[in-house]
Amino acid sequence: MADVANAGSQQDFARAFGNALSKFLEDRGISQSEAARQLGIETSEEGKRKGGARISSYCRDSKQGTRPKPDAEIFYLACSKLPGFYFDYKGYRISAATLNGNGAKPTEKLAEQLTFGFERQFKLTRKQGTVAVKVSRPHGRIEVSISLDAKAS
Repeated sequence: MADVANAGSQQDFARAFGNALSKFLEDRGISQSEAARQLGIETSEEGKRKGGARISSYCRDSKQGTRPKPDAEIFYLACSKLPGFYFDYKGYRISAATLNGNGAKPTEKLAEQLTFGFERQFKLTRKQGTVAVKVSRPHGRIEVSISLDAKAS
C-alpha cells in the first residue's frame, strides 16, 4: 500500500502507516467507522463513536501536523482483520499470515449483476431450430454469443 524508502523518524512511520491504511480503506470503499467495527475497536460511550475517530487520527495529521504512531494492537488488528491489508516500510512488507492457513482469506468484490434486455423477436423462416444466447463476463470485459441452430429442409 505505502512504500517509504528513506523514512527515519517515528513521524515518517506513523504517516506511512496512516497513508497505507487510508488508501486501503478508500480503495475498498470502507468507511473509518466500518473499519473500526471490523477491527473490534468501535465503542459507543454516551453516543460518541471513538473507534472511527481513532482510525481517523492515524489517517490525518493533527493541527500540530503530527500523527500518533500505531501501537502493536492496532497494527496487528489492521493486518489480521482487514483482509488484504499490508504495509511496506523501509524495504519490508508487513502483513499477517496464519500459522495453520485457516485464517481469513481476502474477499473478492462481488460482481455487479448485469441485465441483458432484449425486446425483439428472432424470426425463423421455417419455424425450426433454436436460438441460444450466452453472456459471459471474463475479467475486464463482457462477451455475448448468439447462436442459431437451424436445419435446412
